[in-house]
Amino acid sequence: MLKSNFFADALADNSACLAINTEAMIAAEADDKTVIPCQHLDVEQFARLGFCKLELLENPRPGMFRYWGGESHDKLFTSFQQVVWQVNWNASSLQVIHIEWATACGGESRDWVVADSIEIAESFILDVERKTHAPGNAILVFSNGRWNRSQDLYQATQLASFDDLILADDIKESIRSDFAHFLKSEDRYQRLGLAWKRGALLIGPPGNGKTHCVRALVKDLNVSSLYVQSLSHQHYTAEQMWKLVFERARGLRPCVLVLEDLDSLVTNDNRSFFLNQLDGFEQNHGMILLATTNHPDRIDSAIIDRPSRFDRKYHFNLPTTRDRHAYLSVWQQRLGAETGWKPEEIETVVSGTQGFSFAYLKELIISAVMKWMESPSLGFAKVIHEQAAMLLQQMVTDLSEPPNKHCRPREAQWLRTKTDSP
Repeated sequence: MLKSNFFADALADNSACLAINTEAMIAAEADDKTVIPCQHLDVEQFARLGFCKLELLENPRPGMFRYWGGESHDKLFTSFQQVVWQVNWNASSLQVIHIEWATACGGESRDWVVADSIEIAESFILDVERKTHAPGNAILVFSNGRWNRSQDLYQATQLASFDDLILADDIKESIRSDFAHFLKSEDRYQRLGLAWKRGALLIGPPGNGKTHCVRALVKDLNVSSLYVQSLSHQHYTAEQMWKLVFERARGLRPCVLVLEDLDSLVTNDNRSFFLNQLDGFEQNHGMILLATTNHPDRIDSAIIDRPSRFDRKYHFNLPTTRDRHAYLSVWQQRLGAETGWKPEEIETVVSGTQGFSFAYLKELIISAVMKWMESPSLGFAKVIHEQAAMLLQQMVTDLSEPPNKHCRPREAQWLRTKTDSP
């Protein structure tokens, strides 16, 4: 028969031994209570949602640090590396012990639930996991091998509007009506024996509205939304990460799963596994997959050219002359009274911004306003022409080439919380 400390001895030189020894110490002091280990049990978020009450125990003294929340949350927050919480939940009293420690690969953490019975402990863990992983007024973001609720990202989507998006050839209404109709048609799809799932790929150079369109569409559809930020992990493979992604999405259907910069997420190593996940019939029932790419040439034809995987492709190209005029007109109406910028002065700006993306047009407006505030006597029309010429020089690396060939401003990622309104 193996000794009770067999695993601790076997792993004595490994960081895993710390968790084993910690659990043994907890069990020794727990008397006849149940001790259940788990990972990433977000009891603090559970309490913030109002599902339990937490009391910080001062003995043992918690390990913690304070940090600034940044300009958007201008106050100090506390992060606990080692802590014991006294929890009141559903008329039950239990404890959650959280410990983090450094390893050669970065860091590990573990949580232990101490309760009067295994039934109470397991019910509590299930309740925490379900409630903290349900989006609610948040969007689930996948990074470092786990899901987190982002209320900031949710607020960013709520501020997005199709009214602020300028797209040619009625593509805007096509996108909105296509997905709205899809969500209302589950019964019809089933009667016809069709898979009730939808995939759309938004294609085009950076800065032309793909990210804004995704945000606005997520807001319109008003179903659970998930966003994949990264598949990287210090221990697990991308295939294992994809499995976690699709498992969570399937548990929240109908839902929207957002894959931004698809060409960087799907690689030669994980492409086959990704395709297998896409091709599920029943298991993907009710799933909307929204993906974006700046580089369609980097995506395998098995993904981009097979309709059953991405049955809609929307192209977000550089704005045409008409698009630029429409976009700048919105800004002129907003700024004209203050700056003296006249409607008839828009056309010359349109002519001088060939090859500009919407992101560069926005940068043009912002830089022109800042310059005009420094020297209002110059007149806004003169300032915006000068700024357009300056930005054009920045865009073109080889003046012998047409400017739109090099127009590749960095697109604001979906995780940014600013609104990309004109």
